Amino acid sequence: MFALLNMFVNIYQPKEVRFALLALPFFIFALFVFRDIRYWVLALPVLVTFGEKAIDHGPFYTSPATLVVLVSFIAFASHRLFGFKESYRFPAVFRLIGAAYLAQLASVFASLYIHDSEFWNVAREGQKHFLGALLLPVVYFWYGRGVWLERFLKVLTIMLLVMTIYGIYQYTSGSIDSLGDLASGFDLAGRVYSTIAGGPNSYSGVLELLVPSVLASFFFFRSKFWKTVALVTVILGILNVLYTFSRGGFLTISITCLFYMVFRFRKRIWVPVVSFLVFAGFIAANTAEFERQLTVFSDPQELMLDTSMLHRYTSYMGFISEIQADPIRGVGWGSAEYYHGRTTLYGFWEVRHEDSIDKITRFGGLNSMILEMPYKGGILSLLSLVLLVSAVVISVGRLLKSGEDTMLGFGFACGLAGFGIHQFFDNLLPWPQTGAFFWMIFALLVSTAYPCCEKEKDSL
Repeated sequence: MFALLNMFVNIYQPKEVRFALLALPFFIFALFVFRDIRYWVLALPVLVTFGEKAIDHGPFYTSPATLVVLVSFIAFASHRLFGFKESYRFPAVFRLIGAAYLAQLASVFASLYIHDSEFWNVAREGQKHFLGALLLPVVYFWYGRGVWLERFLKVLTIMLLVMTIYGIYQYTSGSIDSLGDLASGFDLAGRVYSTIAGGPNSYSGVLELLVPSVLASFFFFRSKFWKTVALVTVILGILNVLYTFSRGGFLTISITCLFYMVFRFRKRIWVPVVSFLVFAGFIAANTAEFERQLTVFSDPQELMLDTSMLHRYTSYMGFISEIQADPIRGVGWGSAEYYHGRTTLYGFWEVRHEDSIDKITRFGGLNSMILEMPYKGGILSLLSLVLLVSAVVISVGRLLKSGEDTMLGFGFACGLAGFGIHQFFDNLLPWPQTGAFFWMIFALLVSTAYPCCEKEKDSL
């Protein structure tokens, strides 16, 4: 019977079914070995890291990373509700995030009422910034303290190491298309993006979040092995952001890592000074390779005449003009983008939006989250953005005043700060993988600022 079943599966079933049946007994065995559900949800960063492939299903357009976020939250909620676990009070910043989402949801309903955009376009795009927020209670209550915090940080460190190694392989293999880079005036070997959908800028956002966090984890880990792994990961992470050729990522990661070192070694200032000199020496020895980033310092005039900068300036002026025309309602979520000059020539990339009629598979057009919220959602989305930023700022203030593991939490704060500054010039939070890592790091920051619900058996 087993042989006949095996023949039937191999002849008539796709490889996904064959692999699933092969993995089933190992999965059942693992359920008996790892009975704590927190072990299984530890795979969250792993699945987010490799969840870049898009899934198109009817009116929906999603990714494995989004599905992993939803499954993790459902597992957490089911465990809390049906396991009759002790309930804990949410910290104040969680309520601020809830208020921010309600303001954004009100903006979505306003877009449906005021504009004639296709329903699913509005519903999908209006939620994109807050889908990852479902991870806040998962990470905060399950991985915010004790041994589980250490385990979660180890998984994040390993995943960043995997991403950076693959990024270096991409750069050295010469398999990345560099046509767009040549068109922008720079002879690059190709901008790496590792396993992150959305390209090099989206990957730079992940690096902005994780590199300072892993740097802080280096000092948090007690094992020499994990300290070594974290240090190597940080070095490779900095090298990867150079290979993304993202000027925003280069500046924010350099500044936030230096700021963290100065904060930690403020009584031994020579440590960050020596670290900075080593980094500056490496950059100086490779000025030809990293010319794109170094124009920020070496040739400001060339930077201002760069086609990318001209495109951004033209687009931003158009967005600001549209915001001023209708600051209350905005142009609406789910709107369709088009080139104002009706041509895709690089010098005419001034994007506008109009009500959509058909399904939109991918939303884009605004590479500034700070402008997108008031531009599309009007005053309600602007309020949502203010509440979100306030939650981060309040968490950092609480951490510095009375938090525990202040040095570790400050690394998370540096990652969020660098990512936040980059949102003036890019719009990375809506990307499923980047957004998921943002909410993970924010939840870890909150866990150090608002210590919660630790049982003695989970303590270090």
